[in-house]
Amino acid sequence: MQGEGTSSMSLGHRSTESTFTVEADTGTHTFEIDDYNLTKNLISVGNFTRSTTFNVGGVNWAIRFYPNSTCLLFRNSVAVCLELMSSNAEVSAHYNIQFMGSRYPKMDSQLSWLSSEASCLFSSSDLSDGSYLPIRHMGYLLRDLLEQWFVHNDHVTIHCDLTVIRKPTLFQNMAQTEISIPPSDFTMHFGKLLEDKKGADVTFVVEGQNFDAHKAVLAARSPVFMEKFYGSMTRETETGSVIVEDMKPLVFKSLLHFIYTDMLLETFDPLGHDYIEMIKNLLVAADTYAMDRLKLMCESILAKKLSIENVDEFMDIAQRHSGHKLKEACIEFMASLSERDFTRTCGKIKSSDSSFLIAVFDRIKRIKKN
Repeated sequence: MQGEGTSSMSLGHRSTESTFTVEADTGTHTFEIDDYNLTKNLISVGNFTRSTTFNVGGVNWAIRFYPNSTCLLFRNSVAVCLELMSSNAEVSAHYNIQFMGSRYPKMDSQLSWLSSEASCLFSSSDLSDGSYLPIRHMGYLLRDLLEQWFVHNDHVTIHCDLTVIRKPTLFQNMAQTEISIPPSDFTMHFGKLLEDKKGADVTFVVEGQNFDAHKAVLAARSPVFMEKFYGSMTRETETGSVIVEDMKPLVFKSLLHFIYTDMLLETFDPLGHDYIEMIKNLLVAADTYAMDRLKLMCESILAKKLSIENVDEFMDIAQRHSGHKLKEACIEFMASLSERDFTRTCGKIKSSDSSFLIAVFDRIKRIKKN
């Protein structure tokens, strides 16, 4: 049972990991056979000549060449195989064996007479009598084709690419415990700082109401406050009191709330008229104190509230306070109206700036042209 005054902390879930790794060694060997015709005449069916041994993957290998094939059944063919030479060994490998130097160069890459797409198991036990190899390790080519394509000046070249797979390893990694991290409460702490007023070093007076704040926080968020408190206007605030004119107390309170929390103050019903009035005034305040993000947020809200009744007013606000996004939204709204609503709305427009209607007509022309 959890006692009074104690608390518990969740450590999240415990996770484990494992890693599967495969190591491989690669190598190549080229087997040159001079005096091909003499070799063919000297070595009978089932017998072979062998390359020197070569080491890949810690074991020894060789290439066998049967000029008269491995048995009478295939006596019209030659045979090639890859042989594991090390005793008491068993390994997996990928391999590719080719006759090189074709008279038809394009054929070289196509004539992989012996290859393995998947890894193949080689074992010393394959050599039961010192000469036999399983059929899976043997490749055959008609002797006539070999002599027509690959015998040059009584010379044959066999090339082998080999990849030896080492024993796969499975590692159990150290267990990891994931600790749950709560979401950031940065803005909550700054909101509490504004609410508690601890360390406040400046007081704003708005229509007789006092608002305490912290110069450093305001300066960090607004270049206007930075200049006022730490620039050429510093002397004006040495008394610790700043008079704010042409702004309602609730608007200034909303401005401070955004500065400290990066969020709008939830005071009004978003569907109510007072909310729209607040957003319009807050846009003006954001422009005054160069709060670009706040101004864009206000423009976005007003753009969603556009109507025939308010488009002229919103356009006027956008033009006076450099609300470029809101201005664009007003033009787009007007251009999208039906002919009847457009005529009706134009009759209500009181804006003295004719550039609004000019921009609207230009937009309509572009729409019709497209």
